[in-house]
Amino acid sequence: MNLEAIRTRYVRGRLPSFVDKRRKRIEEALKWSGGTQDNPNKHLVSNLSDETEVYFLKPGKEAVRENPNPYDMTPFVGEMEKRLNFAEIWSDLSRIALFDFDCFKVALTLVYRDAYMLDHVEVDKSIRLLPSPKVMNIINEIDEKINPELSLSLEKILHFLDVLGWNEDVKYHVENGQPTFDGRFNFKVGRINTLLTCISVSFQGSVFVEHVIQNNSSKNKIDLMSLYIIMQQMAKSRGTCSPTKTSLLNWLSPHIVE
Repeated sequence: MNLEAIRTRYVRGRLPSFVDKRRKRIEEALKWSGGTQDNPNKHLVSNLSDETEVYFLKPGKEAVRENPNPYDMTPFVGEMEKRLNFAEIWSDLSRIALFDFDCFKVALTLVYRDAYMLDHVEVDKSIRLLPSPKVMNIINEIDEKINPELSLSLEKILHFLDVLGWNEDVKYHVENGQPTFDGRFNFKVGRINTLLTCISVSFQGSVFVEHVIQNNSSKNKIDLMSLYIIMQQMAKSRGTCSPTKTSLLNWLSPHIVE
């Protein structure tokens, strides 16, 4: 596996190209028509290598809650009856670690690249996740090696996280019908915090599981603290727990560098 293609510099501040991609995507979503809760409009984003559809249904459930978010949509990869959730994504990412920890680190590096849209390009004036052939080869190699053990392929995980992060940006970075990253929410709120949380939860969860496996014969040695630290982090930050720079560089070395 040639991993040079995913060697990534730690992202600092607001890269102009990244800001532009996020803004263009918000603008695209705002132009989409919305149906009703019973009959939402479908907006196709892309088709995967196996022809699985990536799409949104608009409006989403938050559009009609007590304190409505009028811009909310529901992201899907595949059949509507199989709507994905965070637990499934975290579980499948962590499961990769049980079978091949090196592949797991590569997968989380790809999630990091997804968070900052490093594998996104402009196609027909729309920003889409479209990894280069070299990066796609890495994704395919991991899928061929690990896919039988997962409910989702890595390709599907990355595309679901992509549209999930897109929807988060639409929800938090629109004011007066226009995209903004200088409003009431921090720049990292939305796409960045959501996807980086997937890295943090999956990595720390997999390390805890491995710790339990190694100490199964001596249960008094099992340290439960790390498990509850994750829960405490998420409770304090209302469902997100982005890793620190130091943790990220340690966890995903040598793929992410200073």
